[in-house]
Parts: sequence; structure tokens; C-alpha cells
Amino acid sequence: MRTATDTDRGKTAGFSRTEMIVVVAVLATLLGVLFVVIRFGKENRRRAQCRANLRQIGVAFQSYAKNFGDSLPDCTRRNPEFNGAVWPWDMHVNLVSQLESRGAKRQFLYCPSNDMNNDRHWDFPKYSGGHTRVLGYVFLLPGVRDVPADMACMKLSGDGRRKPDQAELTVDATVSQAGDYTHVTGLFTDRTSHLSGQIPAGGTILFEDGHVAWRAYKQMRHQIIAHVVWDF
Repeated sequence: MRTATDTDRGKTAGFSRTEMIVVVAVLATLLGVLFVVIRFGKENRRRAQCRANLRQIGVAFQSYAKNFGDSLPDCTRRNPEFNGAVWPWDMHVNLVSQLESRGAKRQFLYCPSNDMNNDRHWDFPKYSGGHTRVLGYVFLLPGVRDVPADMACMKLSGDGRRKPDQAELTVDATVSQAGDYTHVTGLFTDRTSHLSGQIPAGGTILFEDGHVAWRAYKQMRHQIIAHVVWDF
């Protein structure tokens, strides 16, 4: 004969199939939530570092302009010392040295989200010749070949076209070719910053007046159309 204890033991010996399915579903949901929290936590840290980078770049530009009558660096042919940039994230090694001497060291010149802070980009002349470093942000300076003249920033106080708090100076642009934001084709493969899957989430922007703000991708538009499309 089976005792009551045996019967109870049989009833509680394990989970039913339905109970197991529920447990697995709950665990999967919790793991999914944890993954999202971790992912967005990392992205929030990257955005915070990006803001700090651009603020430091802004301080360096303010220091430069203070010594040159409010003027920003002239990268046109009139100034061979800084001339030679083609893409808007290129900058002559002499100009980079100026920014470094004013506090914008190498680590501040790359978005933590775009994987471009490596020796191939920093020491670009060593690998490809020329006199420019390939940086992680877009610099809207006069004389950079792919920067339209009406976007180039001449003075920190503005040039009358737009107010300084509305004029982008350095931008964490999104970059695409044929609608693909995951990489661009060049000597080295780079990708857009702050991707959310296959689509950018947005980017951080330094304005002429020194303030920094996040701009969501849905608020961006095509600003520079050249070798690639630059949105900001």
C-alpha cells in the first residue's frame, strides 16, 4: 500500500510540462530585459563621453579663437599650414597639434562609438601619405574640400548667417553610402556612430557658442553629399 507521504511525494516530485514552459518563458523575458538594460547602459556611457569630448574640443577652439581675433582655423589654400583636408573628418596634423596643445588630446577627438580611434586613422600619413589625420568627428571649417562654403564656420561669434547657438561647428555625424549606415567604403572601413541596429540613433553636436546637444536621427537631414552622405 502507498502511504499518504508517498502520494504527496509523487505529486511534488517535479514540475509539470506547463510549469517548465512558464519558467523558461519568464527566464527568457528577464534575460531580454537585462540585455536591453546593459545595452542602453553602455550607450548612455558612450553618449556621456561623447558630450565630454565635444566640450573639450569646444574649449580648445575657444582658446584658439581668443589668440586669433575670434577667428577659427583657416584650412583654405591661403593657409598652407592647415590646408589639405578632403573629407570633413580629416584635419591637418598641424591643426591637430594646435588643438592638442589646448587640451583636446587624441582621446577627445574620436567618438567612443565609432571604432575609429586606432593608429591607422591617427597616423594616416604613415599609411597613405599626405598630412592629415582621420578623426572621429566632422569639423565644419573653411577650406575642407567636402564642406560646403555656407556651412564653414569662420568665427566663434558667428558670421551673420546663423546665430552661434544654432551653427554647428563639430558634429558626431551619421555617415552612409547607398543608404547603408553600418560602414563606408574607403581606404579603411569605418561606420556611423551610435548605431541602433542598422539605423543611427543620432549624434552629439558642438555649436559655435560652445554648448553641446544631442540630436536624434529623426531630426537629422542630409547636409553634405559627396563621397558619402553626412547627416546631422
